[in-house]
Amino acid sequence: MKENAEAIISIRDVSAPEERRQMMWQMASQYRVAIAWSTFVGFAAINWGMDTMLSNGVIAVPAFQRKFGYAFEGQHIVSARWQIAFNSAGSVGGCLGAIASGYSADKIGPRFTLGIGCLNSIGALVNGLSLGIFLAIPSTYAAEICPAGLRGLTTSAVQLFVGIGHLNASLILRATGTMASPWAYKLPFALQFLFPVLLLLGLPFGPESPWYLLRTRHPNTASSTLASLGCPAPAETLAEMQRTIAQEQRRDAATCYPDCFRGADRRRTEVALGIFGVCHLVGAVFLIGYSNYFFQLAGFSAADSFSLSVGVSLLGLVAVTCSWLLLDRLGRRSTALAGTGSLALLLLLLGILDVLPARGAGRLGPVYGQVACVALAVFVYLATVGPAGYALSAEVASPRLRSRTVGLAVVVQNLLTLLMNIVVPLLINPDAAALGGKIGFIFAATATLSVAWLWLRVPETAYRTFAELDYLFVEAVPARAFKGVTVIPP
Repeated sequence: MKENAEAIISIRDVSAPEERRQMMWQMASQYRVAIAWSTFVGFAAINWGMDTMLSNGVIAVPAFQRKFGYAFEGQHIVSARWQIAFNSAGSVGGCLGAIASGYSADKIGPRFTLGIGCLNSIGALVNGLSLGIFLAIPSTYAAEICPAGLRGLTTSAVQLFVGIGHLNASLILRATGTMASPWAYKLPFALQFLFPVLLLLGLPFGPESPWYLLRTRHPNTASSTLASLGCPAPAETLAEMQRTIAQEQRRDAATCYPDCFRGADRRRTEVALGIFGVCHLVGAVFLIGYSNYFFQLAGFSAADSFSLSVGVSLLGLVAVTCSWLLLDRLGRRSTALAGTGSLALLLLLLGILDVLPARGAGRLGPVYGQVACVALAVFVYLATVGPAGYALSAEVASPRLRSRTVGLAVVVQNLLTLLMNIVVPLLINPDAAALGGKIGFIFAATATLSVAWLWLRVPETAYRTFAELDYLFVEAVPARAFKGVTVIPP
């Protein structure tokens, strides 16, 4: 065994064996304060979900179409290029905000970083800066204040909060979308600033990350924070955390973004970034963000499309709760693999249904079939690869680089969102490629490629302590072998 690996294997989390013997509900009861604060910080992800859904969904609002669109074949539509311009500012700002969050979380802590994001949440581009923080901080914060046995629940819960944001946006659009006045599209955006205000009111009372406190040399505060979060043995856990940090500092004292691409961290960064790439390659932006507009293009009225979108959002929330069981029982790797493979089949079916003649008396079956495919695909995505992405991106990163790695992952998330907000309108808009449901063929192909990458590169991280993951990555254990390796402490 390599010398550095021997050092890493000795810095295990002392509570891990006890955690594995506990039932999930017992751990949840013991760490209820940690779960409560992870949930509260998750409000930031609700705001992110609302913004992305509103930005894409508002193009289906008739008042918005009349104001910013033009007449095309008997109906008002917003041109593809204006859709691209409207939806791009937030993604650009999100990239900058995610990079800033990596630096800021290391310097002033994730709690204050999130507070700055709330204060900056004004304007499209500046709000985009905040949105990058809103997506990067919740999973990082949850991973650092919760034990290994609850990380899958609390980090993947970020997807639940995003789903709640989607549902809120769908309900708001359903209530205001058919209004004739400009308030049909102004009111939804005004309401999204509720959650930043709530966060600003509560964050001063929240606990700081114990890992951040130790890295900034506040061990006494870190110990009291661990105790307040529900840790049964804060002194022992603190000692092990200190040894983990000391080992990392011996390897490399300072941290910067290039460190994410050096040594064993290169592979960890690939997984963190790649899993968010998979989320986009299976068509998440199209399936969730453009569902309203797609339903209208398929022939449904504005009111009916908004109602369908509400139903899809509710189905998504059920799916995310199912993901907690899947991630706990099957693990992150198997859940992501099964979900991505299923999505490839559903997207292929969506494309096939669009090829069938649909319009005309008695030929609505393929149209309803496409709606069912979209709904099922959203359910599968939010039950599998979507939540698994948030869990994996926070877990695979080394503790000293976690804020920066997750920040880079959110940069990739925003860059791909930007790309999809350019590509999807050009592919489905009636005045562009007008593919409609045939876009499913494209995403079925990219989802199939994603299955191959997941199989070869993504390891199983469930119930592994950060010290164990350090050992497995440094030893270059193949992704397929992670689950079967037993790390025995000295």
